Amino acid sequence: MEDKGAPAGMIETQLRAWGAELDRLKAKVEKQLAEARADYYDHIEELREDIESQLKKWGKEIVQELRRSIQAELTALEPEIEALKTKAGKAEAEAKKLIDELKARRKVLKEKLSELKHASGGAWEDVKTGATRAWDELRPALQSAISKFR
Repeated sequence: MEDKGAPAGMIETQLRAWGAELDRLKAKVEKQLAEARADYYDHIEELREDIESQLKKWGKEIVQELRRSIQAELTALEPEIEALKTKAGKAEAEAKKLIDELKARRKVLKEKLSELKHASGGAWEDVKTGATRAWDELRPALQSAISKFR
């Protein structure tokens, strides 16, 4: 029986040695796996930082390009804006002139109407003619002014 025990003891010793070797290899693999994970996550972090850096750089470039484009369009539109300002100024001056002219004609018409109220017999015909003429002059000027500024 001793003969049978010896090989069993040797097998157990061999199994323990192999178990120890497996534990050592397992520890080595776990260490290498942890190092690989750390390297992997470090590399991922570097890539993320690089991507963020590029996005910031591209974002600034895009904003600068957009700013340049808008500035170029504004510069190109500047003469048109100035021309419109000039036209608006002229139109305003023309409108003021027309308003002054209409006010003057209205004043003449009001005077003629006042004369018409106070006119007697023979003078009434002259006043009526003057009032009609004043109204005939005011009406087309007023219509022209209205249609011009609508």
